[in-house]
Amino acid sequence: MIKNIKKLAFVFAGVSLLAFNACELDPEIYSEYDREGFENSETAFDPKLGDVYVNLQREYGYAYREGFWSLQENTTDECITPTRYMGDWYDGGAFWILHNHRYDSKTREISANGQAGNNAWAFAYRGISKCNSMMKWMRSVTNDNGVTLDVARASDMAELYILRAWYHYLMLDNFGNVQFVSQLGDNGYQAVQGKRHEIFDSIMVDLHKYVPQASETKIYSRVNKHVGWMVLAKMYLNAEAWGVVGKSAYAKTAGDCYKQASLYCDSIIASKAYTLTPNYFDNFAVENQNSTENIWCVFYDASFSKGMQFHQMTLHYASQNSYGLKNQPWNGYCTTHKVLGLYGEGDTRINCWERGQQYSKSGAALTVKVPVDSITYVQMPEYVRKPADWPATLADFALLAGRDTVKYKDKNGVEKDSTNIRPYTFTFPAVFTDTITTLTNGKDYKIYNIFEGARFVKFQIQEGVGDHMSNDFPIYRLADVYLMKAEAEMRANGGVANAAAVEAANKVRLRAGAVAYNEGTLTLDELCNERCRELMWEGHRRQDLIRFGRYTGAKSVQDDSDPANLWILKYTDDKATDNLAGQKPFVTPDYMKLFPLPDYVVDNGFVQNPGYDAK
Repeated sequence: MIKNIKKLAFVFAGVSLLAFNACELDPEIYSEYDREGFENSETAFDPKLGDVYVNLQREYGYAYREGFWSLQENTTDECITPTRYMGDWYDGGAFWILHNHRYDSKTREISANGQAGNNAWAFAYRGISKCNSMMKWMRSVTNDNGVTLDVARASDMAELYILRAWYHYLMLDNFGNVQFVSQLGDNGYQAVQGKRHEIFDSIMVDLHKYVPQASETKIYSRVNKHVGWMVLAKMYLNAEAWGVVGKSAYAKTAGDCYKQASLYCDSIIASKAYTLTPNYFDNFAVENQNSTENIWCVFYDASFSKGMQFHQMTLHYASQNSYGLKNQPWNGYCTTHKVLGLYGEGDTRINCWERGQQYSKSGAALTVKVPVDSITYVQMPEYVRKPADWPATLADFALLAGRDTVKYKDKNGVEKDSTNIRPYTFTFPAVFTDTITTLTNGKDYKIYNIFEGARFVKFQIQEGVGDHMSNDFPIYRLADVYLMKAEAEMRANGGVANAAAVEAANKVRLRAGAVAYNEGTLTLDELCNERCRELMWEGHRRQDLIRFGRYTGAKSVQDDSDPANLWILKYTDDKATDNLAGQKPFVTPDYMKLFPLPDYVVDNGFVQNPGYDAK
C-alpha cells in the first residue's frame, strides 16, 4: 500500500517519440513535453519539493554505520554491534571503534570516503543545498498571476527555511564549528568556518523569522510550524550543553533558555494537533501514518520508497522463520545489558526487544545448526575429532575458531588435516540472551555467541516482507515534547522536579504502564533513563547523554566488577582478551562530545575540532 500523501514522490512526465524510417511512418503528435516550460512553472513545485525530502531516507531507516543515525546510536549504550563467532559484523573494527569512542580524525570510520562522519557531514550539507536550490527556484518562477513563488507560497518558503535550519542544527550538535550556508553556490567545506555560537545565532535568526510564517496544516512527512517549534525547543534545551550561553544573542542565560524551551513545548501541546496514541507501538506500525502522535516522519514504502531496513540490521538469521521473511536477516545490532535493566515492572516498552527462546511462525522452538566446516581450528589432539569430546557450549566451542592453522598432529605426531572433522554439526536452541557475557575489547572485539544480545523489534515487522519495510521513521513525536517539557521545567528549577515537570513526564510514563513519578522520584538522572526507554533507537541518545553529563568523564564508565553491566567497553588494552581484570577504564574526554571534521573539510581550510588535531 502506497501511503496517501501529497505528491512527495518523483513525477515522471514526457513522451518518448520513435521514428520508424524503414516503415515510412509519420505519426501525428498530439502533445509534446516542454521540459523548459515545466521547469519554469508552478507545476514543477511538488516534484521539486519531493526531491528535497528524498535526502532523508537513507540516513534513518537504513541505519548502517556509514551515516548520521549510526553516529547517534552506535556511540551509546543503546546500540552495540558485536562481532559474531564467524566474523560477521567485524567490518574492520568499525563498530568497536564507534562504540568504544576510539575514533580520531584519521579513523576511517570517521574520515574516509563512505564512512559515518564523512557521510553525516555530506548528508546535512546535501540537504541544505537542496533547500537552497529550491528557494532560488521559487524566487525565479512566477505563478499565473505574475507573482514569484517565494511570495505567493510564503508558507512553503518558510517550510524550506525551517528544514534548512534543522540540517544546520544537526551539524551544530555533531561537529560544532561548521559553516552556515545561506544561499546556493556556497560550498560546505570551502567557505567560512563559523564559531559554534555564531552558527547558533544564524539558525535562530531564520527560525524566529520563518516559523511564524509556516503553516500549521499537517501534510504527512512535511515540515510545518509545529516542527519549527520543535527545533526551537531543541535549540534552547541544548544551548547550555553546547557552550553557547553567554556568547549568543539568543542564549544570554541558561535559565532563560530552559524557559523558552518549555514555552515552545507548550505551543505544540496547546495546538492539540497531536495526541499520544493509547498503544505505544502504534507509532511504529507498518502503516504508522495513522499515528496521532508522530509530528514529523521520514516516509518509507517497501516497494516504492525503499530504505527502512531495521529488521535486517538487527534480527538473527533464524528470525527469517519467525516472520516468514523473504530474505535472511543479517544478525547485527542489539542492545546492552545495562539498557535492558532500565525497564521497570509493568513497562510495556521492554517489548521493543526480542529476548529468550525464539519460535517459528507455527510456534515451534527455533534451533540453529552450526556446521563444523564453517570454522577453522587451532592445532588439536586426535581425540578432539570425536564429537562426544567436543566442548558442550557454542561459546566454548567457538573459542577454537578464528585461527589460521588448519592442520594438527595426532598423538603419534602424524600431521592431519582438520577437514577430517567437517561432517559434524552442533544444534543449539535459538535463545536471545539479555547479557553479553564474553567481552573481548581491543581491535578484534569478538563476541562468540551468535545469540547474545536482545534484538530490536519496536518497528512492526510485516510477515513476508523483503529487505525493506513500509514503516515510516518518526523524527519527532509528541512523547518527546512532553519529556522535553519536563526537563526544561526541571532545569529552570535548579534540577528539581516541580508539578509541571511531573505532569508532563507522567503523560509518557503512564502510557507505558509504568509506575507514576512524583516530585521525589523524578530526578534528572531518572528522566534521562525515561528518555532512553521512550525514544530507543530514534536517534536522540548521543545528544541526551551529552546534555545529562553521561557521555564523557567518569559517569560514562560503569562498574567494571560486572562485565555484563558495562555500557561502553572502553579499556586501555587494545589486545583481544577475555580478561578485563587489571585494565584501567578509558574515560571519554570532553572534546569527544564533538566528532572530528572529515579530512577533506580540514584540507579545504577548516580548523579541526580541539583534541583531534594532534591525532
